[in-house]
Amino acid sequence: MNSRRFAFSSVLCLGLFFNSCGWVVETAFPISLDEFLGKQFYDAAVQGKEGMHVLRNERLRTYVQDVASRVLKAKEIRFKQEFPYKVTILNDDSVINAVCAPGGYIFVYTGLLHFIKDEATLAGILAHEIAHAEKRHSMKQLSSSIATYFAIYLVLAYVLGPDLAQHASGMASISSNLLSLANSRGAEEEADALGFQYMRATPYYPGASANFFREIKRWRQKHSGDKEDSLPLGKYLSTHPMDDDRIADNEKRLKAAGIGEPKPESFFRERYRQKIGALLGDTKGEE
Repeated sequence: MNSRRFAFSSVLCLGLFFNSCGWVVETAFPISLDEFLGKQFYDAAVQGKEGMHVLRNERLRTYVQDVASRVLKAKEIRFKQEFPYKVTILNDDSVINAVCAPGGYIFVYTGLLHFIKDEATLAGILAHEIAHAEKRHSMKQLSSSIATYFAIYLVLAYVLGPDLAQHASGMASISSNLLSLANSRGAEEEADALGFQYMRATPYYPGASANFFREIKRWRQKHSGDKEDSLPLGKYLSTHPMDDDRIADNEKRLKAAGIGEPKPESFFRERYRQKIGALLGDTKGEE
């Protein structure tokens, strides 16, 4: 009995340790683990697991990939060789969101492509998600689950034997949690700041993502009183802290960089409208 109590206490302590120490991911978890877990999530999406449905539209996927490729020219992006930074379109108009899994696997919902109104905003969102992968934010969120999984395996191996332990611990599914992970405010601020730097290497207006925040703010005002998690933006709002501070911070970055008012052509609005209209159908963004 005492050995079991000690074992389960060890599991708890190890999980809490990894959850509270993001630096452990940087030093103890190799970059290859990010790519491995991201690939598991990608494979699950392709197979239609966890309610995900990949849109088989290569022309649309290539268009969004081309936008991401312009962002990936930024010299600040470190893991261009290690991560594929592959775009996958998820076919769900009811979800307005984008996610970058560990290892640079980028998932964009059709609902987001309908909601936004220009290419620069899409680039800003992709830059933000790429920054999450570069800073390994999802890995830091998942680290407690990973640590707990292996700790449980070791405990079960001690109590039940390695064969039974492998069977019992096999129920764990780490990658399926990625869509519901909520980033901390600090992680969001870091991704905003890095995404802004990445955007400066592109032909797009670096402050374009603020337009997305303003659209969300108008959307929330319009839907005040509604239950957010049942609405198209609910998933995005549940995983991305959203307030006026992010808009204000964006303005501060523009001012500090000496970037003035944007030129209309730096948003590539008409090109976006034409591409999305031809490849996906009429945009459904709310005015």
